[in-house]
Amino acid sequence: MSDHVHHGAVQIPEIRLGSRASGIERTAGVIGALGLLLCCAGYWANHEHFFQSYLFAFLYWAGFGIGGLGVLLLNNVVGGKWGVTTRSLLIAAMRTLPIIFVLLLPILFLGLKDIYPWTHPDLVSQNEYLWHKKGYLNVPFFMVRVVIYFAVWLFWGWRVTKMADRQDQTGDETLLVRMRQFSAPGLLIFVLTATFAYIDWVLSTDVQFYSTVYGAMILIGDVLQTLALTIVVLILASKTDRFGGRINSSLLHDLGNLMFAFTIFWTYLSVSQLIIIWPADLPQEIQWYLVRVRGGWTVVAAGIAIIMFVVPFLALLSQARKQNPNRLIRVAIWILCARAVELFWIVEPTFRNKGFALYWTDFAAFIGVGGIWVYVYLGQLRRRPLLPLRDPRVMAPSALPEAAAL
Repeated sequence: MSDHVHHGAVQIPEIRLGSRASGIERTAGVIGALGLLLCCAGYWANHEHFFQSYLFAFLYWAGFGIGGLGVLLLNNVVGGKWGVTTRSLLIAAMRTLPIIFVLLLPILFLGLKDIYPWTHPDLVSQNEYLWHKKGYLNVPFFMVRVVIYFAVWLFWGWRVTKMADRQDQTGDETLLVRMRQFSAPGLLIFVLTATFAYIDWVLSTDVQFYSTVYGAMILIGDVLQTLALTIVVLILASKTDRFGGRINSSLLHDLGNLMFAFTIFWTYLSVSQLIIIWPADLPQEIQWYLVRVRGGWTVVAAGIAIIMFVVPFLALLSQARKQNPNRLIRVAIWILCARAVELFWIVEPTFRNKGFALYWTDFAAFIGVGGIWVYVYLGQLRRRPLLPLRDPRVMAPSALPEAAAL
């Protein structure tokens, strides 16, 4: 291994998050703890409403960890300086998977019967759709699949992280090839397991709905929100040009283009599902959309088309906006907020099928789970240099506008 170490290479400065990030981390932890206390009160007040809210909050924040692993593996396979420069941020997001698993435990041990109809034997025996699926949708097999999903994700994530850390220590360029070779099959396995995970966790809350693109649609949304978060953190952390100009207009343009591409991809999958199901008008499938365009949900559905596609699409058409950190960060924050609305529309109408409804537990669960996730994410990020230390693909320095440091 020592034969491949390039001692003469110039090492990139070891830049880490500063004291302001530590303050944000502590604040997030406190807010998360208080939110979870409210969740406990919500559970005792109405456990059905609570777990409906908790499922939405869990899926949104888990999307960053799952999406972080997906984007990390994707970049290792296809290459690109954007992925190397953002690697530490993606690894930090991926390394929140253990806490995501812990946050799933309340659903697994307390909330299954409040969320999933297939956990009720009397309903399964009376419903032909559930009866047909009982070999797959049953509690023991559901639990086994959850363990398998997280075991697979953690295995690939930790192995890639270990190789990345080894490269930081030694500068061994052969590790780039090894990461690519290891990530290629991992990306395929990741897409399959994540797709099935979302079929299990979200699609199975519906008694009869069936869609072949459902899991992929949610997964692409995860990738989109992960890219948006990465852009936000990267721009904030690079203020005052602590990165020596490596976070420049060219890199931001690449990240903006990626966000633009996945916005279109998400739209393609969403529209594909709609144009297949709506004209067919099959009772098994159409009901999923009917409850989502009923009452106040109609407004939400129309709003999603605008905030998740029209606004980001038009905003990211501009080359100048993608190259300007102050303008690009606003688009990224918009997408983060829009994604929360879109995921709420996907999850909640299954339970609130008589019209739009908001519960106070929606906010408590979102804040509680979100605060804990942000706390763990920033903790992971603070433990790592923000840039790879010996990767030759890190962009060469150039100018970036100055502002206050994070």
